[in-house]
Amino acid sequence: MGSRTQIIRGFVHAAAMIGLVAVTADARQAPPPPPPGKPPAASQVEKLGPNKFRIGNVSIDTEKKEVSVRGVSLEVTALEFIAVPKNGFKAYESALEVDTNAINFNLGLLLIGLDDSRTVRNPGIAPPKGDPVEIWVEWEDAGRPRKVRAEELVYNIETKETMSVGPWVYTGSMFDAANNAFLADIEGSLIGFVQTVGPLIDNPRPLKSVNYGSVRMNPNLNLKPGTGVVLTVRALPRP
Repeated sequence: MGSRTQIIRGFVHAAAMIGLVAVTADARQAPPPPPPGKPPAASQVEKLGPNKFRIGNVSIDTEKKEVSVRGVSLEVTALEFIAVPKNGFKAYESALEVDTNAINFNLGLLLIGLDDSRTVRNPGIAPPKGDPVEIWVEWEDAGRPRKVRAEELVYNIETKETMSVGPWVYTGSMFDAANNAFLADIEGSLIGFVQTVGPLIDNPRPLKSVNYGSVRMNPNLNLKPGTGVVLTVRALPRP
């Protein structure tokens, strides 16, 4: 990711110094993202306690290897992403919008040990490879806490099935040198499952050919649009 990676690595080093020892066939042509404005800057790394940090609205627990951020569920008719940043361009195809930008979210992922040097991308040829993670979504349903894996959000209305359960992989997005900006911020995507190069986290399982629009938010979860959620990414041991 070029110079952007160097900047992010610098923040990781600074944190260490203060105590840190699917779905593609028949897809419609999406409109191009708007031209990027001034790239967002990474927020300061704040130490909250032993192994606990905050970067903007992103909370990090380096002992549990977890990154968490609040957000809301969205109303969509075709799903291709799990989460987008605040005002992300891909919100029209995402289950959740979380209160952060891609730079801060990515820095949090780096702080829990994820590394894009192990990422392998072959879009359209093979699923991506990278450091494994699991993703959880929490909210209150009729006054009771509810927690599900991100895979359960993804529902095919034709087969009546949710996405298969398993780890996701950190791919790290890319730095767009032409626009001097992070692609995850330009595109407005954090977590996807259709294996594009923009998101920071993607689906490593083979894609099934389905009709665009047949994948929706799982209606069985009763996760209504506008519901407050907490998205948590947990790093898993590498094979």
